[in-house]
Amino acid sequence: MARISRLPIDVEAGFPQRFQCRIAGVLLGFEVRYNPAGDFYTVDIMDQTGDVIVHAKPVIYGADLFAGVVDDRLPDMMLIAADTAGAHEHAGHGALGVDVHLWIMGPVA
Repeated sequence: MARISRLPIDVEAGFPQRFQCRIAGVLLGFEVRYNPAGDFYTVDIMDQTGDVIVHAKPVIYGADLFAGVVDDRLPDMMLIAADTAGAHEHAGHGALGVDVHLWIMGPVA
């Protein structure tokens, strides 16, 4: 059975926003930034020592943030921006962290 949860992005805390999250037993650091000129968010992903694995990867609705990144420090999971209610098709301001979330999608066990 697949396990699904989401990153704890708190829009009330403002941006940039830093937090740590354990995904499939791997502790990762995240920094989420907002670009108002383009109305999009980017994410940095760090290992547990703070070394950057992914730098300024844009959050694209329906796309996996881990796609195209080959690094043994990342778990075999997906981080996908999506809206389970189907109200949005973009992960911009007013959507990400409100209706659109970065869902942690695990492999089928």
